[in-house]
Amino acid sequence: MNAIADSERPLQIVTTCRAYDLPVFEIAIKKIQANLPCKNLYMIAPSKDCKKMQRKLGRQAQIIPEDEFISGMNIQQLRRLAIFGFPKNAGWYFQQFLKLQFAFVEPADDFYLIWDADTIPLRPMRFFDSNGRMLLTKAMEYHAPYFETYRRLFNADPNREFSFISQHMLVQKSIAREMLEKIERQTAGNENWAWKIMRSLPPIDDLHLFSEFETYGHYVKNNHPARVAFVERVWWRFGSEFTGGKIPSERDLEKLARDYEFVSFEKAARGLRLLAKNFLNKIRKDRSPHDPKTVGWPGNIHPAR
Repeated sequence: MNAIADSERPLQIVTTCRAYDLPVFEIAIKKIQANLPCKNLYMIAPSKDCKKMQRKLGRQAQIIPEDEFISGMNIQQLRRLAIFGFPKNAGWYFQQFLKLQFAFVEPADDFYLIWDADTIPLRPMRFFDSNGRMLLTKAMEYHAPYFETYRRLFNADPNREFSFISQHMLVQKSIAREMLEKIERQTAGNENWAWKIMRSLPPIDDLHLFSEFETYGHYVKNNHPARVAFVERVWWRFGSEFTGGKIPSERDLEKLARDYEFVSFEKAARGLRLLAKNFLNKIRKDRSPHDPKTVGWPGNIHPAR
């Protein structure tokens, strides 16, 4: 495949979804089909909800039951760990592992796009450049425990320059498998990579100690720099504040599309505002998060109403 064709390749798109994500996701599907290079759409969901979700979505998405998707790990087992914030916060880790596990599905098709279920693409987006390199979106988030976990997993520094937490991630399956197999090989014990990540978390009282986006993004940047390029996209994390907590209408999306490539409609928007304030205290000093030109920072870009 030549470079130009490679830059336009259709992708398997993968999301994890719960019942409360469906109202936004049903809108997102139409925009995904219109604005992303979608070959097939896969939704990984709780096994008990799969039939209901399949009836709701029909042929628009292939539903994958989550309970047996990762061999040797399910949510019930994960909830038993004595970790700060558990059992309530176990699902937050589990959904990240589910998205990484897709790297082992249909390995001959070497790329897939992780797309958050509460995020709507508003303009056409590309994920490869003209040379066939993966385009990973830069963001401004910073949470120190993610990088401490990276060091513990790989015995190497992540060399952070920016964040990769941007509601989506293009993944090359062969690189992701290489990364996960390295975790299995370098971490003591007979468990799989997912359990070894959990055993490698730093022993501190923090709800969020691992990020699949930060871990994969920095692994690619550090180990396969020729395979990747980094782009800035204009996006907003707090779309639910724009709509007053309501499901976005087509008119809402048209207004938001004037300013943003994609917008998330997270139900916990107010809580995330507080989280954003914490990030502001930790953000790198060489770039002010209050600069209105800062791209990808969700707390300071406000849409026209």
